[in-house]
Amino acid sequence: MTETPAIDPTDLMWEYLKGFHAVHHMAIGNELGLFAKINEAGEGGRTPASLAADLDLHGLYVDVWCKTGYHYGLLEEGEAGCFVLAEMMDKLLVNAGDPRNLAPLISSTVNYGSDDLRTYAENFRTGGTHRFQEHGDDFSRHVGDSTAGFHTVVARRMLGGIPGLKGKLEAGAKVLDVGCGIGGLMMKVAQAWPNCECVGVDIDPHGVQQARAKVAASDVADRVTVEAVGSDGIGHDGEFDLAIMFEVLHEIDDGIRPDVIKDVAKSLKTGGVMFILDETYPSDLSGLRDPSYNFAVQTQFNELIWGNVVPTIEMQRELFAGAGLKEVAREPIGGIFTMLVAVKE
Repeated sequence: MTETPAIDPTDLMWEYLKGFHAVHHMAIGNELGLFAKINEAGEGGRTPASLAADLDLHGLYVDVWCKTGYHYGLLEEGEAGCFVLAEMMDKLLVNAGDPRNLAPLISSTVNYGSDDLRTYAENFRTGGTHRFQEHGDDFSRHVGDSTAGFHTVVARRMLGGIPGLKGKLEAGAKVLDVGCGIGGLMMKVAQAWPNCECVGVDIDPHGVQQARAKVAASDVADRVTVEAVGSDGIGHDGEFDLAIMFEVLHEIDDGIRPDVIKDVAKSLKTGGVMFILDETYPSDLSGLRDPSYNFAVQTQFNELIWGNVVPTIEMQRELFAGAGLKEVAREPIGGIFTMLVAVKE
């Protein structure tokens, strides 16, 4: 068997540096509407000069941006000096409703992640933190937008695919969205299942305020409510058929995480379902180089000063057992998340 040749260490360093610049290149293209304008043109594409004229941008800068995008494989050659989007880039960088769209994540990485990372050296010395809810109103909105593409998939396909749950949702289940953020997911659940009632809870005051405004302006305001949660917990006992935690489990302080999961379990009816979509951290060194854990490893480093600890499979199962929950399903999703389903016994 032929072994895959090792990457030259110098080449590896240059690839990492190139990735840093490529992320900023994509963020610039999103912010200025360059990718969107090229996408509008379809197969014919756009010349750098026409892009610059339409968007009132500097011609040389746009020309270099286009050529660099071609170098990165984000753009391809079109007709008569035009550039077109490379394969899949419409879905990954332009179409906001596509669950594969990464534009909000790219923007939040540049606009917020970079600020966090600049504080790492000092925080490594002091153990300081800058938690999620301390980042401010715009940050909460960006994070909510970065996961919005998954909301319809979760609300309709994933929840509807859990054995025995579809009938409850159709009949009018009561749903708890734990860590609801700005409210996008629970509104999608309410829209997908018109007999359901949804309650969203969160500790982030910025997210709660935005969620309440979004719900009030929506077509599901009569079936969706938002509650701020403090140290006294959720405050519901045996009320819910389903509890959802989307990108929340790893953000709960690991010191209080067992108590939070117990509190969520307490809010469920007997036989109620807990649905979790989150990262799972590798349990050993081999997992750290397993591509299926790429996102979890990166998330752990990026959110270190948020006080987050991404749980391993062993930690997740211990949380369930301690809360009286039985894990009934575990499935990797898109090479990014783990779908976990547990039932209250």
